[in-house]
Amino acid sequence: MSSAHLQKFASISPAEIIWKNNQPYSHTFDDIYFSPNDGVAESNYVFIEGNNLAQDWLAQAQFIQDEPTEKSRPIKKHEYIIGELGFGSGLNFYNTVACWNDIFQKSHSDSAVQSPRLHYISIEKHPLRREDFIQISQNWPQFKTIADHLIAHYPSLTYGRHQIVFSSQKITLTLIFMPVADALDDLLQEKQLTNHLLKIDYWYLDGFAPSKNQSMWQQSVFESIAKLSISGTRLATFSVAAQVKKPLIDVGFILKKRKGFGRKREMLTATFHTLPATLNTKAPYINLKYERPWFTQKNMQRADTSQSIAIIGGGIAGCATAYYLTRQGYTVDLLEAKQQLAQQASGAAAGIFHPQLTLDMNFGSQLSWLGYLTMLQFLQQLSPEEKQSIIVQQGVKRYVETAHQQAQLCQLSKQLELTHWLPPSIDNSETRAIVFPHAAAINMTAFCQLLINKCQSQKLNILLAHDVASVQQANHQWVLTANNNATEIFQKHYDHIIYCGGVNHQSVIDFAFENAFEDTHISRGQTCLFKNARLSQTHQQVICEKNYFVPMRNQQVLIGSSFENFIDDQLQITTQHTLLKNTASLFESIGQYFPNIETFSQYPLDGKVGYRLHTHDRLPLVGGVIDPKKLRHDFQGLGQKRIRRTDLSHYNIPGLWLNTAYGSHGLTLGLIASKHITQLISQELSPLSQPLAQAIHPVRFIIQALKKRPDNPAY
Repeated sequence: MSSAHLQKFASISPAEIIWKNNQPYSHTFDDIYFSPNDGVAESNYVFIEGNNLAQDWLAQAQFIQDEPTEKSRPIKKHEYIIGELGFGSGLNFYNTVACWNDIFQKSHSDSAVQSPRLHYISIEKHPLRREDFIQISQNWPQFKTIADHLIAHYPSLTYGRHQIVFSSQKITLTLIFMPVADALDDLLQEKQLTNHLLKIDYWYLDGFAPSKNQSMWQQSVFESIAKLSISGTRLATFSVAAQVKKPLIDVGFILKKRKGFGRKREMLTATFHTLPATLNTKAPYINLKYERPWFTQKNMQRADTSQSIAIIGGGIAGCATAYYLTRQGYTVDLLEAKQQLAQQASGAAAGIFHPQLTLDMNFGSQLSWLGYLTMLQFLQQLSPEEKQSIIVQQGVKRYVETAHQQAQLCQLSKQLELTHWLPPSIDNSETRAIVFPHAAAINMTAFCQLLINKCQSQKLNILLAHDVASVQQANHQWVLTANNNATEIFQKHYDHIIYCGGVNHQSVIDFAFENAFEDTHISRGQTCLFKNARLSQTHQQVICEKNYFVPMRNQQVLIGSSFENFIDDQLQITTQHTLLKNTASLFESIGQYFPNIETFSQYPLDGKVGYRLHTHDRLPLVGGVIDPKKLRHDFQGLGQKRIRRTDLSHYNIPGLWLNTAYGSHGLTLGLIASKHITQLISQELSPLSQPLAQAIHPVRFIIQALKKRPDNPAY
């Protein structure tokens, strides 16, 4: 393995299953997944009853319904978080959802809207292959509805976080496919950087037996569990081994033995009291090798949907952000300078999405992969009519530079178990081709409109022809001023402002978002649209290399898109000819029909001009806006001096956010980036692991400059 990123991805391998009497058995750990007698009853007894879930949730449901005034009433909970070590067959998740639904969806259906959310976080190093998971789930027909949804959105077996939302039950499942130590460290980082708001209410310790899976039962694992717990957090496990009991006591849990299930004599439950002082101390100086204080969010509290939010920009980023925020219950104003939505880079007749995979699986590749899966999840939930309204063509064939590169990518697909999305077998005559059967060409304007249509309409106010003139801070809020057709002035106070405006940042660069775009550049994109009956009949698949070719309706074809470094809003005939020549060259190299170059002048000048915002490292800008002066003052000697913890401040500007600079990958990155920014604002668990979230944070370029010029106060 040549890359640390690739080594991490390779640390996740699928479970090797042996089937005995239609029951799954782990070849790796030489152990069963659940009781062959009654796995459902065992799961209920050990984890649901062991953690007292039903009683807790019944009390909460009764409180929601009755709002009693007695002093003994429970605290109103907005969210419950369950942490599980060992997702395995998913049986504990199924049982938990069934218990949740019985209490919050059925018993008190009239108050279901007010019920809390459930976030189920499960860590697994050896996830089941999709076909094994399907076969195991067939053992429990009573869970078919929830299992069908999970199977439909079953993720790739790749390193990182994979979120699946069950919106009707207000449940989010986050599968973390990592070694347990990596996963817990990742969660701890997120807790520390978000004002310690990530707190686990219940733990399921359900890995294979300590004697067979020692890595899950290490002292460091129990320390991380304790640091993610709060006073009163409950824990349950089937094991009563000494190497489980003593570490739990050492990190602050109070233990209680309970009769075991079936033939097992005992099991263990525990309640967290307090973290021992030895685990709760911090060194007086920051260790910048392990700590990143510039990512810590200031003045962040648990989600309050009464907060007002403005989104600047009505392209893919703005519409996707509005979609996720309104579904979380926030009220949003979406401001767009043009007369219609999706008029810049998001306004082409079609764009394509597919994962941009690299052989080293770097951060760009990881983000692209997760973005691709998120887009597929979104499409999976659409009705046939909705799909038809936005999908121009299904399936994308990409031509890479060499046959060797194609062979390497196919090998990577096999190695990382991605063959469901990236099949290795293709036509042997096409030695440079990679096929993405689930990728597609999308009508981007229709996609943006669909996102808007799926927002909670009462939560969204669209303000077209509103050109933002200024953003100013006032009394812990932001005053946004915009010109409406240059005749009226719009002004309003907001708790949060999210810039999603792509290249249209010239009007805001000199105030609230100053310095945010220092490390970006703009490219001009022009598409070419023309009609050719033979071409549209001959080619029914999206093809891309340097440019993309999309067969459209009514015998039209779309070719896009140029990458130019000048500004001109008018279609250029020279650019159109360049697009046609590049496409002709590709088609000639693969032995496919394309019109003669001599006929190019016959096609009318037709298409779309838009501008893309890129960063120098090709990753987007997604996260809180940073105060550069404060950051540079504290870290002007980064790496050259010791920095006292007591001297640190917070470096984000509360309430200001960026979600922009997707480059040419808006369709692939738009949903995952917008979901991430929504989770940052609502202070819920991000769909991105911390290393990936930090890789796209806007502060990264300032930190890079500080590392290069540690002694220069100007940086």
